[in-house]
Amino acid sequence: MENSEAIQQVGVAPTVPERGIRERCSRGTLLRAVNRLKRRPLFQKVVIANTALIISGSTMGIYLEEQLLGGGFDLVLLFVAGGVAFSILVNCIMVKLAFRPLDNVVEALKAIRIGRRAIRVPEVRDDPQIGELSRSLNSMLDSLEQQRRKGAASAIKAQEEERKRIARELHDETSQSLTGLVIGIKVAEEMVPPSLPDIRERLHNIKDLAHTTLGEVHTMAVRLRPSVLDDLGLSAAIRSYIKEFTRNTRIFVDLRMKSMSGRLPSRLETVLYRVVQEALTNVARHSGAKGCRVSLERDKSTVKGTITDDGCGFSPEEVLQSDEGARGLGLHGMQERVELVDGSLAFESGPGIGTTIRLEVPIESKEGVW
Repeated sequence: MENSEAIQQVGVAPTVPERGIRERCSRGTLLRAVNRLKRRPLFQKVVIANTALIISGSTMGIYLEEQLLGGGFDLVLLFVAGGVAFSILVNCIMVKLAFRPLDNVVEALKAIRIGRRAIRVPEVRDDPQIGELSRSLNSMLDSLEQQRRKGAASAIKAQEEERKRIARELHDETSQSLTGLVIGIKVAEEMVPPSLPDIRERLHNIKDLAHTTLGEVHTMAVRLRPSVLDDLGLSAAIRSYIKEFTRNTRIFVDLRMKSMSGRLPSRLETVLYRVVQEALTNVARHSGAKGCRVSLERDKSTVKGTITDDGCGFSPEEVLQSDEGARGLGLHGMQERVELVDGSLAFESGPGIGTTIRLEVPIESKEGVW
């Protein structure tokens, strides 16, 4: 009998390994709870900590009241529960108000991350520490933006100088060599007697190929850096480019220019020409449009322009946020150039509704960066 009772007691009581397993499980559960708490936002951590303090204090108050005063437990519990709920509500409201400036900082940084570089963190005057944080962030963002603008300006200036050099070499050296080749083939063709028609035909074909290559080299030089832009100005350069664009793509372009006969600063003419060039290139490559309109208007202090097509349209946000694709790089390049002369550029488009690009640039920018 005693043996059976001993066996039952042994079977019921937890062994040492079982107690160890339970302790490890308890510790594992506690660690998981702590890790989940660590991953919570700071606002929730503060609210949870304050709520735990309120509940602990209320529980201790109930216990002491029962032990010392012996009051009605139900009434005390109801009173304390109401006080705890009210305290938690006030705690959440006060902490939320206290953390609102940090929420503004987070929202501003999210906007900057997706490309809205002009956004700045709202300055906080009520909280000294958060105010210092906002001022430091804005100062850092201003410094980074200034360095980015200088770097972009240097890169674009070097790019334009290199374009100009290559275009000049193509025009002065390669074109002249091809012209001499065409003339030499023509002379050789005339020297071949009529009794050798095969040779005359072959020379004629070679002459046509050289002539075609000469035209392609000339077109390449003009696209790299049109001499008419430097010699005659923006209006003549855009008219020349649109004429060539229509001939090559069969896309009709309605060009409207108002008060654009005078010359503009060189860097501004380059920016406007490149924006129109890139916009029409995108029309030809991506839009499937049958026609488009280019409008430029100058007043005393600014130049305003729109480029509109009747193509398939696209989502500007998706293309601008994408890191891949020539179209996205082209749009970023247009924005970069316009921002460097303190202008603004906006894309209005959507699937099936065509695309409109609006730009506005001051004639005299604040920063003569290039």
